[in-house]
Amino acid sequence: MSRADMFVNPKREDWMTPELEAKIKDLAKEGKISCYQAQKFAEEHKVQMNKMKAFLDVVGLKVQNCQLGCF
Repeated sequence: MSRADMFVNPKREDWMTPELEAKIKDLAKEGKISCYQAQKFAEEHKVQMNKMKAFLDVVGLKVQNCQLGCF
């Protein structure tokens, strides 16, 4: 899968566990998460930033107040 395809049609990967999904959804409010929270979550759980974007898409969360344009 190309990098561009990953952002258009993200697929659930093996590392995207229900436990991680529950943790990220606990941080979210009204289906949104801040850029800072997403970056911190990625760092704490050793998720690459490009994979984090796909993960957020898979779980249906939107990033607000993006600081770096990563999301």
